[in-house]
Amino acid sequence: MLNENGKPNALATLVRDLITYREAYYQGRPIVSDQKYDKLETELRKIDPNHPFLGEVGSESSSGANKVAHQAPMLSLQKTYKPEELSSWRDNRPIVGTWKIDGNSLSIVYENGVLKLAKTRGNGRLGEDVTDKIRWVADIPNTLSKPWNMEIRGELFCSESRFSDLVTEMLSRGLERPSNPRNIVAGVLGRKNHQNLALYFNFLGFEILSDDMEFDRETEMFAFLESLGISLPGPKLLKSDKSVEAFLNEVQQQLSDSEIGMDGAVFSFEERMLHQEMGQTSHHPRYKMSFKWQGATAESKISHITWATSRRGVVTPVAVIEPVVLSGAEITNVTLHNAQHVVTYNLKAGDHIEIVRSGEVIPKFLRVVKPKEGQYSWPKTCPSCGTELEYDGVRLKCMNVDSCPAQQIGTILNWIKSVEIEDLSEKRLQSLIDLGLVENPIDIYRLTKEDLLTLPLTKEKMAKKLYANIQKSKHLPLSRFLLGIGIEGMGLTSWEKLLTIHPSLNAIQELTTDELVAVDGFAEKTASQVVSGLEEKSWLIEGMLDNGVTPVVTQMKRKNESEITGKTFVITGTLSKSRNEIAKSIKEAGGLVASSVSKNTFALVTNDSESSSSKFVKAKSLGIPIWDESQLSKKLGE
Repeated sequence: MLNENGKPNALATLVRDLITYREAYYQGRPIVSDQKYDKLETELRKIDPNHPFLGEVGSESSSGANKVAHQAPMLSLQKTYKPEELSSWRDNRPIVGTWKIDGNSLSIVYENGVLKLAKTRGNGRLGEDVTDKIRWVADIPNTLSKPWNMEIRGELFCSESRFSDLVTEMLSRGLERPSNPRNIVAGVLGRKNHQNLALYFNFLGFEILSDDMEFDRETEMFAFLESLGISLPGPKLLKSDKSVEAFLNEVQQQLSDSEIGMDGAVFSFEERMLHQEMGQTSHHPRYKMSFKWQGATAESKISHITWATSRRGVVTPVAVIEPVVLSGAEITNVTLHNAQHVVTYNLKAGDHIEIVRSGEVIPKFLRVVKPKEGQYSWPKTCPSCGTELEYDGVRLKCMNVDSCPAQQIGTILNWIKSVEIEDLSEKRLQSLIDLGLVENPIDIYRLTKEDLLTLPLTKEKMAKKLYANIQKSKHLPLSRFLLGIGIEGMGLTSWEKLLTIHPSLNAIQELTTDELVAVDGFAEKTASQVVSGLEEKSWLIEGMLDNGVTPVVTQMKRKNESEITGKTFVITGTLSKSRNEIAKSIKEAGGLVASSVSKNTFALVTNDSESSSSKFVKAKSLGIPIWDESQLSKKLGE
């Protein structure tokens, strides 16, 4: 389409650019950021909402793999950046929220319970056969527990830690250094050799297509996926705007903290009857909606990298960059996450990098645009105390726990913040440390009013107020007491959850790793950190108690106290109710629900007495009772 001067008009140029960017994205070598692409696509939608480009999904691939048709189109998602638009679409109906994974969509086809075909999304109608690579992915079972015929759809991705391992492996094979976790997934799927590199990938399932089974609710479908051994993208049932807002806040936090690459959230209606009623366009299903934060990106040059020691002794890198403006703010510092990140991307002064700032959160490193020649470097000793650092494969750590100034002040500040001692600022705390009055959190409760009067610019009134605030903090919820102790991997919500099951300080201190793993949501790594952390901090716990700190336990009222209280259950297979409903009944009666069978499991709940699932087989081998729903209901007194 030409204008009167014989040149392409704005619409034609826009579509041409979008086609170029989309092709590059699906070939694993994106030219522009997601935010810029979304902005251009929105612009096209305004200019010509019926343009055929908007009805296309994915991209034609050029890797040469066999093309395979999709039984049902693998569509894209409609998206919004505005909470009010999401609320209007929800229309007060319950929805299920999941993480939006920045990966590659896959379709896994099983015939009679055996994996027969794995295919990419492609253009939504035709994908590419990548079965030879997918058989290497440990998250995707080669056989199901029963001879089902079904298609499982989900996202294939590479986590940050696996990406670092993959970089090392590829360089050892003489292959080119991959640019980022998302690109390498597309790159490996398009390779004709080195298929076993796919063993570094993970898979999260989000949909089942099958003529053999129907689900009334979305949560039932996810529960069934989990029973097949498929990992899930954090599904959560949301029934109000407030719960949706809370879920979005959780996801936004994870955008920076999680090892899994996320770029938003996906929502679908809980009642699957609505899925059929609402149908779909040629581009997206109307019963799903994705939410993303409008992020601004920019390129800048790293001037130098600074390293700072946290209260837990982790020495974290921050890139000091040439100033750029993002979302109305001047950005000069960008977090680089950890030492492993620096190794993986070979980050150093002089590199030109792309950064993003989404939803007013901390600016985040995206990728290296133009590397400077040379190798990364990092400090050999702690920036705070000079102790030689140790590298655990992910982080640099200072092991001088007792006398590292950064760890000392960080530990005390964590206590002050956790138990909410008002007016005791970091500046005042530093003065107390400099005066030799405070060396650890216990010393706060040994302070007198006279001690506080020695603080710079502190008069009688403020000293009395500070002393009163410290005394007030002696009586606090046990969850906040434990938060203040500072155990790695545990936040306030995690402690509150654990206290509903083990509601005393003594019970918490006596927990074993196996007992913690039996609590739903506690992985083995976190359980181990809690047990070892409580042992290491026993001096701090005893010191606080000896100095008058009195943690209070608030007992949770249980609706159906029964003989299953304190017992651990595992749920598997298809049941008359959703897994979430059954788990809720068990928890309300004081029981625990775990995701895997262990020697601590009290009973396996399933209606299938002849199952060949791994959970069923393991329960049988350990002599664990198998209960059906009716047995469970009797024990619950229902």
